[in-house]
Amino acid sequence: MTDPSTSTTSAAVEASQAAASAMSTAADEPECTDCSPATAVSDGLEASHSAAAAMDTSQPAAENLMDPSTFIPPLSAVEGLPTPLIVIEYCQRCKFGLRANWFQQELLSTFATTTTSEAEAGASIAAVLMIPKVDDASAGRFRVYFLAPQEEQGLKLVWDRKVQSGFPEMKVLKQRVRDLINPSFGLGHSDKK
Repeated sequence: MTDPSTSTTSAAVEASQAAASAMSTAADEPECTDCSPATAVSDGLEASHSAAAAMDTSQPAAENLMDPSTFIPPLSAVEGLPTPLIVIEYCQRCKFGLRANWFQQELLSTFATTTTSEAEAGASIAAVLMIPKVDDASAGRFRVYFLAPQEEQGLKLVWDRKVQSGFPEMKVLKQRVRDLINPSFGLGHSDKK
């Protein structure tokens, strides 16, 4: 016969070890290389996300990651936002935040709002909005959008890391943004090929 106090104690120890193992597994998860949803989210969070997704029937159809026409912009309402606006949507789990900050800094300094000539007057951006994502649908995402003043169509995709097979070079991104804001604006050394 087994002693009831021993079995209760061993059950408590086993439960404690299982909880500690689960916590260490969540903390020891590998860094996201391209946000594999199976390893990036712990089981408890997956269950809560799937339960929330089951309750929300208004979710749009899934995006085709290689077809920009199916992309769902990160902002549904753009009224009241300063324009021209650059929106950088990125995967936080992939650690793309530093790159997004670098792009933000470069775009703000290149297309500054203080101008000295009429040619540069129309070549400024009002703001850069960064949107970090951590959900499974945006795994590995790095997209740059543009919103022009009085734009009826909403956000226009400038760059997508998956479609273009990588991050943009700063020179290329500046040229694309310049072409949307004011094609006659000179970028100096970034225009030279």
